[in-house]
Amino acid sequence: MRFPLFDQLTTTDPTGLSYTAKLDGSDAPVKGDLGLTSVSVQMLGKDTLQETYKRDGKPVMVIKTILDADGKALHVVSLDKLQDRTNEFTARKQ
Repeated sequence: MRFPLFDQLTTTDPTGLSYTAKLDGSDAPVKGDLGLTSVSVQMLGKDTLQETYKRDGKPVMVIKTILDADGKALHVVSLDKLQDRTNEFTARKQ
């Protein structure tokens, strides 16, 4: 199993944060969050997506999402570079 083939990612969340970014690692503007100005998104292999959120060009948060080989679980690792904290969780398909 692998992520579907696509060349950009669009995301929105209930807080108003949104972006559309190409998966080539180039910066794209982030809307709706005063603490973030851009994001870069890229595929790291066939099953890992990495989002790097930035403030004025400096990385402040890196989120790595890894799809299990069987496609039944997503592992998410979030690194807050400002507070030097890591959060992890797993979402399983039922």
